Amino acid sequence: MVIYALGEKVPVIADSAYVHPLASVIGDVVIGERVFVAPQASIRGDIGKIEIGDESNVQDGVVIHSDPSFVTHIGRRVNIGHNASIHSEWIGDHAAIGMGAVLMVGSKVAEGALIANAALLHPKTETEPYKVYAGVPARYLRDFPEDDPARITIEHYVQSYAERTRYYPEKLREIR
Repeated sequence: MVIYALGEKVPVIADSAYVHPLASVIGDVVIGERVFVAPQASIRGDIGKIEIGDESNVQDGVVIHSDPSFVTHIGRRVNIGHNASIHSEWIGDHAAIGMGAVLMVGSKVAEGALIANAALLHPKTETEPYKVYAGVPARYLRDFPEDDPARITIEHYVQSYAERTRYYPEKLREIR
């Protein structure tokens, strides 16, 4: 894994977190317990702080970048899909960010909200809890209650990534 201090800014990564060797973490970043960070993820806290809550996952190719005007806060048990771009101020607990979604500077994703694959959340846009947003620009699509089958599937993904934080350090090995 590539972990960089930037001046006095040193990443703090929980011992139970897993950061893949091909991911990078730079500067003012705090990564919580059982967080899974996949290959090619870039978490860059060079101009502001980034916090990633317990049991969240940052999948392949995700970019998370900070901003000097706020802390980029990602809550607990958040699922961030492949190749998402995160410049948002806030992602609430149990939210899900789809593959290829773009969250612009200062946007806020409420607890339990789903930002669909390839959606674009404009700067300073705020979502409501337990609702689905889709499209370019992202707009309210429908409610997203706790018993929604898609939510249950996402919760399964979150749990499986949390479990990978134990499996990967034990089983992953380079063969070439």
